[in-house]
Amino acid sequence: MGAGGSADAMKFSDVLILVGVGVLCAGFIIHGWVETTTIDFEENPEYGKSLTLLDGDKVEFNVECISNSFSTTAPFDCSGDVTIYDGLEEPTTQPYQLMEGEKFTYTFDSKDSGSLPVSISIDMGEAEAEIDVKRVFMLDFIIYPIGIAILLFGLQKRRVEQESTPIDAEI
Repeated sequence: MGAGGSADAMKFSDVLILVGVGVLCAGFIIHGWVETTTIDFEENPEYGKSLTLLDGDKVEFNVECISNSFSTTAPFDCSGDVTIYDGLEEPTTQPYQLMEGEKFTYTFDSKDSGSLPVSISIDMGEAEAEIDVKRVFMLDFIIYPIGIAILLFGLQKRRVEQESTPIDAEI
């Protein structure tokens, strides 16, 4: 200890419990974290990302118009394109036109495995964009059974240690 005191060594069961809870918390953070980026036609007109996908994965593009444009002649507030460079001669392009507060969602199904550059661009207005990948194989969810197994093993080990501890009695 810091002030010259002493502390008992940490028990192995406590380490297992701590690691199991840490793995479970990390899994919740990994799966709950979807990055939302603000795109603006003046300062940040494009949001791009490179995705590593497997055959059958789905990519969901969400765009929400949050601010109207400075043009009073346009019939819509936000417009732009979702572009996917999937190895074909022409990239897959999905245009959108939104009024303030409206949402646009486009889902792309991956036909091949590999890395795909994707981008969301805006020509007018300001919007919030997010790219979410839905995996066909649930391999990224294997973290939960591993964390639960480590946690349960640590709890079982603690129970066995407490049962074998001698009971001191004062006479």
